[in-house]
Amino acid sequence: MSTGLPPIGSEIPRSMLAMGATLEIGGATVQVDLRGGIKERVDVNPDAPHDSVTLRPVGFQVTGELPDGRTVTLAQADADTGSAGALRISRHLPLTYELLDVVPVTLTLSGPDGEDVVASAVDPLVLVTKDVTQFPTQGDLSSLEAPVAFAVTDASSTVVARLVTFPVKSGGI
Repeated sequence: MSTGLPPIGSEIPRSMLAMGATLEIGGATVQVDLRGGIKERVDVNPDAPHDSVTLRPVGFQVTGELPDGRTVTLAQADADTGSAGALRISRHLPLTYELLDVVPVTLTLSGPDGEDVVASAVDPLVLVTKDVTQFPTQGDLSSLEAPVAFAVTDASSTVVARLVTFPVKSGGI
């Protein structure tokens, strides 16, 4: 029986679109549409090599325009961190998967009238997608496991923004 898992060593790109993502910035809550993509390298999952693979992010970026005209960008912080997600078989008949994307990210706010503000996520961005019927995904909806706080890089205790919701569709969009 085929598991349908992607081949080890392959790099899988997926487009991403998050309509109406919610950000808290400087005490205000704003909605923003974020577009971009993710690329992940498929590796062996030593804990469950027959039913899953690990997915290591090798590229992630989504960008959108805020209502005040500034641009917000979420981008992968470091490709060489130990962060890895997984694609796991959740049911054999019919074959379905659970997808977990784990990405260390930075948030950049930029606008025409000031310096860019760059902040790092306190914890990685974690997206959960259930009942996936094929990989790469084809418009499947993922959700944040938990909100992501961003702290300025020169004073890690100062939270400047939070990604509260990130309803993202990936692949085939």
